[in-house]
Amino acid sequence: MNSNHIKYLTPEIINEGTPIWVNPVGGLGDILMLSTALKRAHDAHGRKFRLARRTRYTRFFIHHPAIEEIGNPPEDARIVVNDYWSREEYADPNTPSLHILYKIFGVPECTDSELYLPLDDMDSDEATRILLENIPFGERNVFIATSSESPRKMMHPFKWHIIVEKLLAQRCSVFQLGHSGDIPIVGAYSLLGVTTPMQVCRLLEKAQLVITPDNFVMHAAQLARVPAIALFGPTEASHYAYPRHIALQADKRQCPHSDNCLGPHVADNYPTPCPLNEKHCMNTIDESKIVDIAMSILNK
Repeated sequence: MNSNHIKYLTPEIINEGTPIWVNPVGGLGDILMLSTALKRAHDAHGRKFRLARRTRYTRFFIHHPAIEEIGNPPEDARIVVNDYWSREEYADPNTPSLHILYKIFGVPECTDSELYLPLDDMDSDEATRILLENIPFGERNVFIATSSESPRKMMHPFKWHIIVEKLLAQRCSVFQLGHSGDIPIVGAYSLLGVTTPMQVCRLLEKAQLVITPDNFVMHAAQLARVPAIALFGPTEASHYAYPRHIALQADKRQCPHSDNCLGPHVADNYPTPCPLNEKHCMNTIDESKIVDIAMSILNK
């Protein structure tokens, strides 16, 4: 490990005044949590950070109030990493991941779960305006996201077909977010591959409900302050779900791989499918229960 690697920002490090670089790692949901932790840190102790340039993540931080520079750290740079999953606190399933990030960045005793991302410049973005003007929103707009960067967090497409069919029968408008290679769900208005992550955050402001596994869209729903039904299997809802979400945790008691499926010490499993195929834990979540909860939220 680099001798200049900072595990936790202490008051002594914060007050030194030496530049602190942040090396962003993880998925887009992790980056959204990182944006929030940096904002809380800047609010708490006034420090600004320098961000190691990564093409995929730079867009999130261009106008971030806690970032003073985006570039390439020098060899002797002091670096802090947002790898909350490698910290001792992560072993406690009752500790939210966001709160571990707060501790890493020296935010004192913060339990706030509202997320932050600088989106102000999106209001003048012509492509986003055209996108929003051409989507056929209805009175009850439900956004679904079926995919994840890990196949082990995903539910079978057939179950999504049933969910969408039942929602359409209740006169809901259903929109599918995701990547261009995702399986389209029949009946859902496809937005696959046509949105940037920033545009997803703006789109969800039009939603009355989001149904999604543990992925970026789940975090984006929290950012947009929209109710969500969040579906969890190998990952723990207690680490990632938000108070305004209804979390459905799959039953893993019969899974022989539950202790070594996803986690800090089994990173190689992340891009691989569940070896149990049709007995995959995510497929044990009852689609009728999802729809019943969805309608109870929408009917309010």
